[in-house]
Amino acid sequence: MGVQEPSYSLRLGRESMKKIRALAEKERRSVNMQLCIAVEAYLRYYEEQYGPIEVSEGEDG
Repeated sequence: MGVQEPSYSLRLGRESMKKIRALAEKERRSVNMQLCIAVEAYLRYYEEQYGPIEVSEGEDG
């Protein structure tokens, strides 16, 4: 994780949020951490399929 980035509001459908909460509880994590893990897993998957995602220094949104 590292440095704390500015917060970002995320809107999910009710069913998706229920599933995230269930997984977080099962894995004994916070909902926030479960979402971070899901996003990081998707980024790894994407880069495996399509190559590195280029970002510029200081890019924050």
